[in-house]
Amino acid sequence: MANDKSRAVYGIDLGTTYSCISQVDKYDQAVVLRNFEGDATTPSVVYFESESNMIVGKEAKNMLPVEPEKTVSFIKRQIGNDEAFDKSKNTTPYHCDPVEISALILKKLVQDANDLGDNPEPIKDVVITCPAYFGNKERLQTKQAGISAGLNVLGIINEPTAAAISYGMKVDERRTILVYDLGGGTFDVTIIVVNGGAIKVVATGGDHHLGGVDWDTELAKYVLNTFNSQNGTAYDFDTLSANARFDLLLNAENWKKNLSARQTAKVNFSYEGKSVNFDLPRETFNAITEDRLNETIDATRKIIDIAKEKGYETIDEIILVGGSSRMPQIKDRVEAEFGLPTRLNDPDECVAKGAAIYAMNEAYAQAVKGWEEGTIDEAPAPLTDGKKRTRIVNVTSKTYGLGLVDNMVGNLIFANSTLPVSRTRSFETVQDGQTGVTLPIYESDFTDEEKDQTVEDRFCNLATEDISVLKITGNHPKGTEIKVTFSIDNEGILSVNATRDTDVIDFKLKIAGVKDEEELKKSQEFIANATV
Repeated sequence: MANDKSRAVYGIDLGTTYSCISQVDKYDQAVVLRNFEGDATTPSVVYFESESNMIVGKEAKNMLPVEPEKTVSFIKRQIGNDEAFDKSKNTTPYHCDPVEISALILKKLVQDANDLGDNPEPIKDVVITCPAYFGNKERLQTKQAGISAGLNVLGIINEPTAAAISYGMKVDERRTILVYDLGGGTFDVTIIVVNGGAIKVVATGGDHHLGGVDWDTELAKYVLNTFNSQNGTAYDFDTLSANARFDLLLNAENWKKNLSARQTAKVNFSYEGKSVNFDLPRETFNAITEDRLNETIDATRKIIDIAKEKGYETIDEIILVGGSSRMPQIKDRVEAEFGLPTRLNDPDECVAKGAAIYAMNEAYAQAVKGWEEGTIDEAPAPLTDGKKRTRIVNVTSKTYGLGLVDNMVGNLIFANSTLPVSRTRSFETVQDGQTGVTLPIYESDFTDEEKDQTVEDRFCNLATEDISVLKITGNHPKGTEIKVTFSIDNEGILSVNATRDTDVIDFKLKIAGVKDEEELKKSQEFIANATV
């Protein structure tokens, strides 16, 4: 059995609507640690009672229709949004940015687990999950949320990969599995080959802004339209008061859940002295949300096509992950479209459990490395079962390239490339005696390796202008070669360097929304002093 230290690591599913923390216990079982309220999952909602006192979780969610201006939800959808990180512009209470709000959620999870558990030491070492299609900026921000919460982030792991680890530990034979992950606010689809303790990610994609809340929104709009028809009113969902809108959304979530268990839901909604009451059949709910479901099917087909291009023609099994995959329409439609039975794999907890298994293996691997290098004095005890070791081969979810003249992007690393990966491409100066060259670094969903691309809205410029200029010393002629290398590690984090002759220039990317050391320290102090 592994020593206690190898088990003092935790997996955290930092979700859009609900979050969860897990640990591998002494019986080699991944178990979820319940919160103060006794629940396995915690709503990812923060209510700012004051600048130093926040409420996270169920009670915060209850405040959404009461004081929406002081309550933040779905913050994960703002990860990567530059405006949300601009403290002079964002509208969150006390101008907290998405990293800080995410850190408050993490603090609640860890604090409850510490207070209610029998851990010999406070929780410190964690692996945090993120959507598979998160790019460089989003992954760094997720990691900084953990650091801001005072945690040592051992790694970032993709949510469907974590789900596959949780499920794959039970699979001995080689299987190609499609993971359909519909959460509260995000959608992932990933194709993975599972073979004993090895997991290879073949292809991945998804939508940052598609999840169960969008089903809630469609239902809320339908109920409001019915309300208007019966009462002769003309309210618009988008212009309702924030209180009324959140009240309607919370009710819609409950009606949706009712329809997962029953064929009909009782709808009751009152607003400004008027009301509507009617029975909502499941078939009607399915019809009004069909477009959202179609979006997930289209995204799934794209990933299947990419897998086929890479030689993976057959899918053996489909597993459904994420709380929103409980909707009966999901199982029915996915099975009908792809001709395979689906398995609902512990949708609320499997991601956190898989992250915990991965965390234990990461801690063990780091301990072995430390013992071999002489940085730790005690050899780690071996794991009880060799099959418990999880080996993961991942892919990048984005394409990365360098800005060229005439508004073009020269791509170096393409989406769904196996990680780790490094690519070098040569570029030339455009005039004699050039003293510098601007190196804008772009990220996109682009996958066509045959040609460069014109910069469009879907391209994200990662590097800020102040650090994206390579200075050139000496009077060199037009056409001087500059080699630029992009490298992405197993976590999906990008690094860049450039060379001219024998000179090597390493770029420490300054990315909008990614905190420098001073900014990160301020966030750490804020979170440490906050009461949750």
